[in-house]
Amino acid sequence: MAIFEKIYKVYINHTDAGGIVYHANHLTFFENCRRDWLTTLGFDGYFFNLDDTSQAKHGLSGAVHFVVSEANLKYRTPLLVDDELSVRIDEVIIKPASLILHQSIHRPNQDKAATTGIITLACVRNDGKQITPCRLPSSFIAKMLA
Repeated sequence: MAIFEKIYKVYINHTDAGGIVYHANHLTFFENCRRDWLTTLGFDGYFFNLDDTSQAKHGLSGAVHFVVSEANLKYRTPLLVDDELSVRIDEVIIKPASLILHQSIHRPNQDKAATTGIITLACVRNDGKQITPCRLPSSFIAKMLA
């Protein structure tokens, strides 16, 4: 059972000349699904405030965000123009400074995933001078575990 699922339509701009979704656009569908999932949890999807965490007590403040640090995809069945895809988050593993998401894309009326992916999102802080790894905000973890 999926943690989150959303339907997306494949448009011609997602595809190559043969009407098959370009391989990099599978990542776009996964990204859109993650963003929509985080939005339903009450986050803007990309930036999190540090003001209520222990990190703020150590002089760190401002916003942190996620960057993709690793993506492993398996393409099993082509996605085609005009398909309505079910894009899912199947599992989330919470680490101190990252999330590992197992995601899948399903074509209409097919139980077996057309594409699967394991995406690692690193939590980082950008202070304007450098981007450094950052622990997940405690309020974010609490929401994930609720």
